[in-house]
Amino acid sequence: MFAILGDIEFTVAGGISGMEQSGSADWVEHARIQGKPLLEWIGEGLDQCNLTIELHPVLGDPEERLRALRLAKSKHEPLAFVMGSGEYLGAYVIKDISNNIRRSTATGQIKAATVQVSLAEYTGAFTRKVVRPGLLDSAVSGTPAATSGSPGLVSRLTPSPSTTQMVIGHAKTAGNMLKAGQNLYETIKSGNASMILGQVPQLLGITARAIEPLQGLATAAGLLNNGSDLARLGEDVLGNVMGARASLNPVDLGNIVDRFSASRDSLDQALTKMDGAGTRLAGLAAQVLTRRA
Repeated sequence: MFAILGDIEFTVAGGISGMEQSGSADWVEHARIQGKPLLEWIGEGLDQCNLTIELHPVLGDPEERLRALRLAKSKHEPLAFVMGSGEYLGAYVIKDISNNIRRSTATGQIKAATVQVSLAEYTGAFTRKVVRPGLLDSAVSGTPAATSGSPGLVSRLTPSPSTTQMVIGHAKTAGNMLKAGQNLYETIKSGNASMILGQVPQLLGITARAIEPLQGLATAAGLLNNGSDLARLGEDVLGNVMGARASLNPVDLGNIVDRFSASRDSLDQALTKMDGAGTRLAGLAAQVLTRRA
C-alpha cells in the first residue's frame, strides 16, 4: 500500500502515480529607514499534498473510486494521512478534486481518466473515526433496513482516539512547534543585542506552545505497555524547552547575547532528541495504519 487517507487506500497497482508535497512559512516585511526591509517570521503555513491517480477498469471501477473521493470531500472532515512506510503525516482535508476524462463509453461512463486530489493539513482538534462492527446506526434504528442486518448499517460512531494515536499526535505537534522555534532562532541569531532583545516575547511564545503537547506525550506514552522510553522522551524534551525559556528570563541589553545563545542550544538539544525518536514513532504509526493500535 502506498498510503491511506482515512479509510481510502492508495496503491501503485490501484493507479496512484504521483504525490507532490509542499510547505510554506509566513513572513511579514517591515520597512526600515535607509535600508532594505526586514523580514520577520510570523508562523508556519499549512502543508499541502497533491495526489495524481489514474482511473481505468483494469485498476478498479473508475466510477466507484471517484465517487468515494467525492463523498469524502463532501463530508468536510479531517482524515488521518499515513504513508505505507508507517509515517504518520497528520490530519488532512480534501480541498479539491479534479478529473480529466480521457476515454468514456457512449453513455458517458468513465473508461480512463486522471484525477488530481488536493489535500491541506488540518491543525484543529482531530479524532480519527473508526468503524465499530455490530452496532447499528441510530439513524436507521427501527426501520425495515435495520432489521435486515445490512452491512451498510454498521455504525460510524466516533470513539476516543487510541493511546497510540494520542502519542503520535502529541509528538507531531511538539515536533512542529520545536522546528518553528528553531526557525525563529535562526532568523534572529545574526541581529544585534537590541534586535534580539525585542524578539524575546516571540521566542517565549513559540516555546510555550510546545509545553502542552510534550506534557501530553509524556502522559499518554506512560499509558502504553512499552511506552516508558517515549514517556522519558517527553519529559527530557520538556526539560530542554523549559531550560530554553529560563535562559531568556530575565534578560537585558547586557546579557541578551549570551542568554540567547544558551537558550538556542537548549532548544537545539530538544529538537535533536525528538528527531532521534523518528523511527520509534514511525513504528507506532505503522501499528495505526495496520489497525493494530
